[in-house]
Amino acid sequence: MRGMSRITGYSITDDESQEYAHLKQSIHDILSTLIGTRLCRRSYGSLVPELIDQPCNEFTQVKLMSAAATALIRFEPRIMVSQIRVNQSAETPGKWDFLILGNQITATGQETFNENFLIGAAA
Repeated sequence: MRGMSRITGYSITDDESQEYAHLKQSIHDILSTLIGTRLCRRSYGSLVPELIDQPCNEFTQVKLMSAAATALIRFEPRIMVSQIRVNQSAETPGKWDFLILGNQITATGQETFNENFLIGAAA
């Protein structure tokens, strides 16, 4: 897939030379967008932003994993999620570290996908 980087404005693609930048950007966007906040796509996003400020315990971790898995299964057909691990970020309070494991569906088949995403407080 081809798209535009939200940081630089330059073109990005899903090839090995750019380390699947478009897919990573898409996953981060899905996880960090609260459902109902997109004007023309009200159902787009996840419940992760709503859960970020919940107490740091196992119950919140399970809810975050569920919210992330549900959103990725619904909105990102290029990845088949097999596991999501969520931990409170040690370096940055108020952020959660998501480790997403699965298979990326490419034009030539499937490849292993293993990526960390830091979601949470902007300040």
